[in-house]
Amino acid sequence: MFVEELKRIFRRPRNLIILGLIALVPILLGVVVRFASHGGPRGGGPAFFAEITQNAIFLPLAALASMETLILPLAASIIAGDSVAGDAANGSLRYLLVRRVSRSRIIHAKIVAALVYTLALSLVIAAVGLGAGSILFPHHQVVTLSGLSISFVHGVIEALLAALVVGASIFSVTMVGIAVSTFTSSSLAATSIAVTVAIASEVLDAIPQLEKIRPILLSNYWSAFINIFRSPVLTGPIYKDLLEQLGWMAVFYLLAVFNFSQRDITA
Repeated sequence: MFVEELKRIFRRPRNLIILGLIALVPILLGVVVRFASHGGPRGGGPAFFAEITQNAIFLPLAALASMETLILPLAASIIAGDSVAGDAANGSLRYLLVRRVSRSRIIHAKIVAALVYTLALSLVIAAVGLGAGSILFPHHQVVTLSGLSISFVHGVIEALLAALVVGASIFSVTMVGIAVSTFTSSSLAATSIAVTVAIASEVLDAIPQLEKIRPILLSNYWSAFINIFRSPVLTGPIYKDLLEQLGWMAVFYLLAVFNFSQRDITA
C-alpha cells in the first residue's frame, strides 16, 4: 500500500512539476549571484547569502534558507492537502475501501508517503544546488561559520544533512495538511489551511510581545539547520527543532487517524 501511494505521488505530473520548479530555484539563484552581482557589497539577505560566491557549498544552503519559510511549506501543503481530500473528491478513496483495505493502512501509507515527498523537496534543493554551485563557484575547503576550515567532501555531507533537517522541519506543516484533508473533500481548502497555519506561526514568531509562546510555534526553530555549519556543531537548537516538530506531528497525527477512522466516505 505504501509503495503504491509513493508511486502515485511521484508519478503525478503536478507533483513532478513542483519538484522541477523547486530545482530551478538554486540554479536561478546561483546564476543571478554569479553574473548579476557586479562585485557589489556583500551581506544582507537570508543566511549564507553573503558566502555564496566564496564556495559552492553555500549555494544550496542559501537556497534552503530562503525557501524554508514559504516555498517549501507551500509545496508540502499542496501534497498533504491532496492526500485524502483529492482521493475523496475523485472517488478513488471509496474504491480503496470497497477493496476492503483497512483505513489504518490507507492513512498511514498516505502519511509516510507525504513525509517522504517533503524530504525529497529539500534534498532536491541540496543536490541541484551543489551541482550548480560546483559549476558556478569555487569548490575547495569550506570555512564554517565558526571560522574553521573543513574539506569540500565534509561540506557536502553537512549540506545534505542540513537538507534533511530542513525537510524534517516542514513535517509539522505536512501533518497539519493531512489532518485537515481528512475533514474535507476540497484539496484547496486543506492546502490553504496548512499554509495559513505556517504563515500565522511565522507572524506570531516575529512579535516581540509574544516571546513566551515562541517555543511552541512550529516555525520557531526553522533556522536551526544553520548550526550544522558551526565548529563544533551546535546540536541544541537542532534537537529543539526536531522535538517541536514531533510534538506538532503527534497532535495532528492522532487527529488525522481518529477522524479518518470515523469519516463517512460517500464520494
